[in-house]
Amino acid sequence: MGITTTHLRDGKHSIPLRIARGHFATSNFHVNCYLDMTYTKHRLEEAQEAAKELAENLDKTCPIDSILCLEGTEVIATFLAQELIKKGIGITNEHKTIYVVTPELDSGHQLIFRSNIAHLIRNRHVLILAATIASGAMVLDAINAVRYYGGTPERICAVFSVGKKCGGIPITSIFNADFLPDYMCAPPADCPLCREGVKLDALVNAYGISSF
Repeated sequence: MGITTTHLRDGKHSIPLRIARGHFATSNFHVNCYLDMTYTKHRLEEAQEAAKELAENLDKTCPIDSILCLEGTEVIATFLAQELIKKGIGITNEHKTIYVVTPELDSGHQLIFRSNIAHLIRNRHVLILAATIASGAMVLDAINAVRYYGGTPERICAVFSVGKKCGGIPITSIFNADFLPDYMCAPPADCPLCREGVKLDALVNAYGISSF
């Protein structure tokens, strides 16, 4: 189970996407590609390049007050906030800044915000940032959480996304299904690899991969 690398090269940025092919299980789905975002999320140079690419493709007229980070994307979010401020993105909060916020997961895996954080979502225009969007279940939970706490989800950003919208909200991504036309995400009961008798190679989630 080796990892191969493809790059986005658009004349301005060279951003790698590291791919391991096999048969992997997430908490709800089976996939045939594990996308290793370790360096994209944690290496400063890669995170900054990813943020620049996302910022350049976001609508400047869309107001953003807070960035909601999913899957450990705080470093990318910090650079993204800087790039959006430099770009002159609309900001409606009184401090004229962008807040970088991480939700907490309760025992039922629901996204919650404590009282000291909730006001950074309430009455704010929120951009949701994820590393990978396949089924969109986690992002949809984030959209619902933002609305529940009184915020307005405006845009979704991701390093990789299969779809172009989630919950009716546009997704801006660096990589899309065109880069991985054979990408498969399916419930276990409908997994074609399971039907073919292919054994699982590993469990995967936002933290990484656990090989069998």
